[in-house]
Amino acid sequence: MEIIYNLDIVLIINLLIHSIILTKCSVRNFEIIKGIPIKNAKLYAYGEDFTCLDGTLTIPFSYINDDYCDCIDSSDEPGTSACPNGTFYCTNKGHFPLVVPSSRVNDGICDCCDGSDEWANNVQKDACPNTCKNLSHASRIEAKKIDDLFALGFEIRKQLIAKGKYLLSQKQDKIIPLMAKIKDAQFKRSILFNDKEVAKEKEDKTIEEEKSNQQNKAIKIFNEIDTNKNNKIEVEEVIAYSIFDQNKDGVVSQDEVNYFMENKKEFDLKDFLSNGWNRVNLLIFTKSFDEKQHLDKKNIKKEFLNQDFNYNSVNETEIYNIEDIEAVRLNKLLYTEKTKIIIDESKKAQVLFKEADQTVKDLQKQLYDVRKSLSKNFGSEDEFAALDGQCYELTNDEYVYKLCLFEKITQRPIKGGPEVILGVWKGWTNFINDEPQYHTMLYDRGQYCLNHYQRFAYVHLSCGLEPKLISVSELNRCEYIMEFELPSVCVIQDIKYLRKLEREEL
Repeated sequence: MEIIYNLDIVLIINLLIHSIILTKCSVRNFEIIKGIPIKNAKLYAYGEDFTCLDGTLTIPFSYINDDYCDCIDSSDEPGTSACPNGTFYCTNKGHFPLVVPSSRVNDGICDCCDGSDEWANNVQKDACPNTCKNLSHASRIEAKKIDDLFALGFEIRKQLIAKGKYLLSQKQDKIIPLMAKIKDAQFKRSILFNDKEVAKEKEDKTIEEEKSNQQNKAIKIFNEIDTNKNNKIEVEEVIAYSIFDQNKDGVVSQDEVNYFMENKKEFDLKDFLSNGWNRVNLLIFTKSFDEKQHLDKKNIKKEFLNQDFNYNSVNETEIYNIEDIEAVRLNKLLYTEKTKIIIDESKKAQVLFKEADQTVKDLQKQLYDVRKSLSKNFGSEDEFAALDGQCYELTNDEYVYKLCLFEKITQRPIKGGPEVILGVWKGWTNFINDEPQYHTMLYDRGQYCLNHYQRFAYVHLSCGLEPKLISVSELNRCEYIMEFELPSVCVIQDIKYLRKLEREEL
């Protein structure tokens, strides 16, 4: 209601000044010149030569509003359309004054609510009735709506301020406990790191011993097969060695020879260690396994492969031939139980360290987020703090826009496709001159656009009873502006700024 009363006072004062100046003009023999503000009437003294307001020329009084442009600044023709860059001042008694281009004077369209811009037409046919009183009444009703909105929003704003300060206080209280937790977690991680390194060193040493044992065993088997002691394994020696009889028919067939020899005529020790030994080892292992488990080597069930060979399959009853086992890392199967235990202990130590390391990283991330939040500018009274990280969406025909306050803005196509970052929180700015502080957000450093620079977006805030993303538009390619309503900007003092904008728009 205070704003309504202020509006009434402004109108009353306007009328009083108008009456006083008219009186003075009459006394001093002034003539009220069409199209000028009342305060400028003294510059157009009746009967006296007129000096253009820019001081460039002095002309006779009769040249004023004679429908011919004499002054460069158009000040001699305020009431006609003679000067292309001139302006006409609408007094609009009872309502807000208005300035329109001189080209609109007597153009048949009523621009001033008092009809003064169509003075020639009004004389002839009263073309523009005075609507200032009705407009003033309508503007008062609209002003009351705005006042009521700001009053309600201001109360919600006070609640948001209290909530924001409470949340910031809670975040501040988290810092010291988080730092203590990080210190403890780092100490635990260092212990587990040492345990992991010791277990890994022990594992590596044990595996090296296993490899050495395997190599010694391989050399022994090589010497057993190399019956003629020429340091080579030849086809005749393979045929004579029973382990190569895979189907146990008492004869080593040509296929069985080729399986081992890879169609070669002979193997030296180097070839045997790099290729042949794995196949021989496989045959030895399979023979030993068959004897212990009483299974035929051509009917090794998948459940066994899953358990001991780390071989994955959906069908657990699927039958596999012995060749399927070749892909398995056989050496690990042949490790001793002691070696397997050492390897398992090393794996467990690695898992425990990774978990401890992740715990430290998670706690550090929490501390970083808390400090980052506390460093943000949430307004002069922390009126925006309660909305930190809150997200709001708006969908149009093509995209879904998502605004996460004080974090980022994204855009994703409705019909599917990758999400695009339009910008991340930068800070506060003024999109409009003389705009009150904390009314425009800037989100920059978005993903690169087709014109090879990064996207960015302005978010203009206006008073509303609840946070709501109202509109999104693209100023230029990959430059965006969003309209967002929320109670945090419902500051009663800002109504004066809104009134000023309304008058400029009129």
